[in-house]
Amino acid sequence: MKHYFTLLRPSNFIITVASVFVSCLLAGGTSVNLAAMVIASVAAGLIGSGGMVVNDLFDVEIDRINKPSRPLPSGGVSLRSASFFYATLTGAGLLLNILLPPIDQWIAAGASVLIFLYSYKLKGTPLVGNIVVGGLTGLAFLYGGAAVGNTDRALMPALFAFLINLGREVIKDMEDVEGDARLHAMTFPIKYGMKSAAVAATVFLSTVMASTFIPFVDRQYGITYLVIVVLGVDFVLLFVIASLWKDMTQKNLNRLSTILKFDMLIGLAAIYAG
Repeated sequence: MKHYFTLLRPSNFIITVASVFVSCLLAGGTSVNLAAMVIASVAAGLIGSGGMVVNDLFDVEIDRINKPSRPLPSGGVSLRSASFFYATLTGAGLLLNILLPPIDQWIAAGASVLIFLYSYKLKGTPLVGNIVVGGLTGLAFLYGGAAVGNTDRALMPALFAFLINLGREVIKDMEDVEGDARLHAMTFPIKYGMKSAAVAATVFLSTVMASTFIPFVDRQYGITYLVIVVLGVDFVLLFVIASLWKDMTQKNLNRLSTILKFDMLIGLAAIYAG
């Protein structure tokens, strides 16, 4: 059971559930929409967790080099069992969408296909795979908005999520460069070099910082939002960029990737407070 728990990456499940739930709130969700909000959040979490499992299935040979202690390369879970686990998680998530508006059903189905295609083929395509993952993260916010009938208010959070995850995905590719290179996966840092990848990540994360000021200037969010986003998000992004250029070892890249994952939660708190 422990290995299955590790496979679905609980922190990612929680972040996905929280992201969709907050996007519902931002889109005007109230106690009237509570059932739809909870169903959408759990469904997205299940589909996202299924994506984690199928990614591990296709990455098992790479993980034998980069992360040999993971459930599949270590033998804790068989490939057949993991495939069934992936189908169960994704299937459960899609079934829950029957209780949601049709647009959510289309988004969930499209996202499930993209998740599979990413793991099967697109991950090794420079930047394209990164853009797909960032886009899927942003899509989660539009999905939440659609669940309560208002996608307009979810547009700005979707943009933030897309950009910060795009930068994070490039950093993750830098972290996995050794294993990817041995198996001829043509990721951005392998094709163009680590410094070029660091430049790309810096551009994406810098764009996040610049975009955080747009809702305040447009008077969408108030001063509380600005204080939280500057102190809790922008300063953290500055630290990540500085640390990235100072230390590109696998250990530090893994640490920065984790920091970015949780920094997104602070961004959600800033938007909600705003």
